[in-house]
Amino acid sequence: MAEVLAPMEIGVLGPGAIGSLLAALLCRSGYHVYCFGSKHAVESIQRNGIKVNSGIFGDFKSHPISSVDATHTVDILFITVKAPELGAALDSVADSIGRDTAIVSLLNGIGHQERIRRAFGHKVVVGTIGAVEVSLGDDRVVQHRSPMIPHIEIASDGDVSTEKLFSIATVVRNAGVSVTIGNSENEVIWRKLTRLSAIATMTAYTQSPVGEIRTDKQSRTQLQSIVEELCQIARTQGVDISAVDVMHQINALPEALTTSMQRDISAGRPSEIESILGEPIRIGKSLGMALPTMEHCYSYIKSQSGVERN
Repeated sequence: MAEVLAPMEIGVLGPGAIGSLLAALLCRSGYHVYCFGSKHAVESIQRNGIKVNSGIFGDFKSHPISSVDATHTVDILFITVKAPELGAALDSVADSIGRDTAIVSLLNGIGHQERIRRAFGHKVVVGTIGAVEVSLGDDRVVQHRSPMIPHIEIASDGDVSTEKLFSIATVVRNAGVSVTIGNSENEVIWRKLTRLSAIATMTAYTQSPVGEIRTDKQSRTQLQSIVEELCQIARTQGVDISAVDVMHQINALPEALTTSMQRDISAGRPSEIESILGEPIRIGKSLGMALPTMEHCYSYIKSQSGVERN
């Protein structure tokens, strides 16, 4: 008799907009999905499930299991919280991490994998998610607006076997999301960060959408300068990225695109400015690099948000 394999158990830590979309897609594709999050998020999912409105995936509802504290060991844990929430979030899922659990960080910016490794050891996969514009309304309905399939890129510098990486990629593809496996963690991080940091910085700095930044001469000049400075830092991390290519990517973004860092700063909420902008600056300055535009924008944004620079 053929062996019956147990369904794979998947955890999603942080059911915000991205986390809720991923959890709903994974659940719809047949995986046992556990969402770990705040009391408000958990109660909403327990009561209503996760409803998704999407031109790509259609309108549907999924019903993952949801709890504040994780007690069920999972095979894969996707971390989709924002950087300021990471420490408390990791504490809440300690009991879900088994010896063979792969932890896939989808956080923006840099420095997260070190914190996760300190908490749980060497089981970390660094990932990024792109080609996705998604929001979570007051009714906790996921609005997926992007006219394209989201894309996840993953890599692990020896923590996780190639076989396990392919297994994770299969899970992601089964959920309807495209995925590639990168050559290194730094490559995966900086391929997104050079674009994300530039647009997050300038949208927060100007409180304007991407389209207005591209068409305003002064703002576009600042945007170009930030991209060039970020590409210089990336090269010191062993990742050769063309500023021209990054600007082509930014030019292809929707005109009305805003960023979560921009919205968080405007609303006075904790933001990802340190992991997206502050940490790259600190890396560059430690190497003696001049980063005038990044530093100017960082100082201005911090002053406007009422938070003193570290």
